[in-house]
Amino acid sequence: MQLPITGKVSSRLLELAEEAEQKSLLFFPELERTRRSNFYKVIASFQKAGVSEACLKGSSGYGLGDFGREALEAAFAFALDSQDALVRLQIVSGTHAIALALLSHLHKGDKVVCLNGKPYNSLLPTFDFLRNSGVRVEINGENQPPLEFAQQYSDARVFFLQRSLGYQQNFLPKPWDLREVVIRLKQNFPGSLVIVDNCYGEFVREKEPTAYGADLICGSLMKNPGGGLALGGGYIAGKAETLEEVLNRLFAPGLGKELSATEGQLRSLFQGLFFAPFTVCEALKGAIFFSHFFQALGFQVHPGPEEPREDIVQAILLGSKEKLLAFSRGIQKASALDFRAIPIPQRLPGYEEEIIMAGGTFVSGASLELSFDGPVNPPYIGYVQAGVTLDHAVLGAVLAAQELLGWGLLPKLS
Repeated sequence: MQLPITGKVSSRLLELAEEAEQKSLLFFPELERTRRSNFYKVIASFQKAGVSEACLKGSSGYGLGDFGREALEAAFAFALDSQDALVRLQIVSGTHAIALALLSHLHKGDKVVCLNGKPYNSLLPTFDFLRNSGVRVEINGENQPPLEFAQQYSDARVFFLQRSLGYQQNFLPKPWDLREVVIRLKQNFPGSLVIVDNCYGEFVREKEPTAYGADLICGSLMKNPGGGLALGGGYIAGKAETLEEVLNRLFAPGLGKELSATEGQLRSLFQGLFFAPFTVCEALKGAIFFSHFFQALGFQVHPGPEEPREDIVQAILLGSKEKLLAFSRGIQKASALDFRAIPIPQRLPGYEEEIIMAGGTFVSGASLELSFDGPVNPPYIGYVQAGVTLDHAVLGAVLAAQELLGWGLLPKLS
């Protein structure tokens, strides 16, 4: 295996990487079938929305009459199996999108039920705000099957599902199927809304949760649907009537979807959506490789190499602060930008504990590109987003392992 780096890499690590890649190849045909299906859906979405070159120009000021923005949202709605979509640069992150959806539909006296565990760390202040506003928040903290947990709360206004693992403190497997859960929730609780944190999950499967009845899905354009090209923004997609309240919350009642300039970004947003099925497929290939490779090195991984995936994130139980930091340094050394930087733990907005982040991404904070993060506390689980190409994932994995080896943190090879 040839790597574009200076310095010595263990020959044994390279051998293990070759073996991991060969094992990973067995899973690629299914990923590629999903990619093709999703790509054809994206092409159909462009055609259905009537996208033309004129749609790429965008607007300034208030953004009135921006038919390119309207075409973008129509394309996103179709590509994400939704009636309508709100795709805006003013939605600054996935957390922002999810908070908008929840705050728009929950008021004093309502109940929201988090069906698959503690919400992602950056969402916790949103749930604290809801509690302080008189909303009752129920969290499935015992890994109870979501449908079983839901039976206790037939009066819920919102059932909330997270598609990705988040910073969970264990590797408990998901004993549930997203499609079945959404379908059954809508059958059993027709008066309740189902809102899904769809971050890292777009285009992983052939259909999104909205295809099965979810009222709203939310995410960031700096993850899957931006295809590695979107410079920012977020989306909320789903049923048209549920988006009305979101619009009132994002802007002001009565303004609708007519406002917000696109400021020269439409080309990258359209082209990012065009490439998204390909970049997501590559990220999944890289995640499977990471899973095989680090399992061979003796680490516990989630999902396992052969387990089904709902998102692009690969979790690795590193087990110590020293290993977490060394892993992050290795990922940084594989970056195209700022490869000499040394990741340092710090407190970030929305997080109570220190977080380590690595990755020289072309878009600051973009987590579809090769990147790594995790809370600096026990049990020291790291989360890898394997990047927009398999080759970058292989490089990142090998350099992360070499960094661990160089510091004597790989007992099996030291």
